[in-house]
Amino acid sequence: MNKNYIFLTILAVVIGLGILIMPETKHDNQIKPVDLLIAIDDPSRFLSTDVITDRLVKKDPTLLLIDVRTASQFNSFSIPGAINIPLDSILARSTAEIMGNKDLDKVFYSNADVTSDQAWIINKRLGYKAIYVLQGGVNKWFNTIVINEIPADTEPVEIIELYQFRKGACQYFFGNNETGSVKESNAAPKKAVVITKKATGASAGGGC
Repeated sequence: MNKNYIFLTILAVVIGLGILIMPETKHDNQIKPVDLLIAIDDPSRFLSTDVITDRLVKKDPTLLLIDVRTASQFNSFSIPGAINIPLDSILARSTAEIMGNKDLDKVFYSNADVTSDQAWIINKRLGYKAIYVLQGGVNKWFNTIVINEIPADTEPVEIIELYQFRKGACQYFFGNNETGSVKESNAAPKKAVVITKKATGASAGGGC
């Protein structure tokens, strides 16, 4: 059992106890602690940066990215199409409708994994479905999609194609040189992806 799993196990127990003592809260849909621990150890709850990027580029209407960092961090830089629900607001009544939308895949992200894991555990404990964590968070997304190191000519064709995909995605989101945050509009949560720039194709050189 690795340290990360031990940490998440302890966190799950603490959060579970906290939720149980909260006033005016229904617990009918909560999953059992043992089932929660099994779910925590299931790698399918993590979605990779490339999978998320592909769905964003395709304007998948069933994808909802949820940035659980602070508002200031979100405003500084965020993944295109994301909405901001800080961790300390994750249990707000206004959040319940979003979490309960069964037509959306809710994907939490933070700078890395810890804060988004906390958001996932809280909502999983409450019984919400179709919730995931962006593996590596916004840091990994930036490094893989925006930085996107140029592969050597001797690399396998799969690596070259992945580089070209990431290059095109970066230009789709930010243009040739922009890396500023693309903010979410005031559209309803179901329209999480609000992107207007078109891909211009990959070109030589790192980043975009």
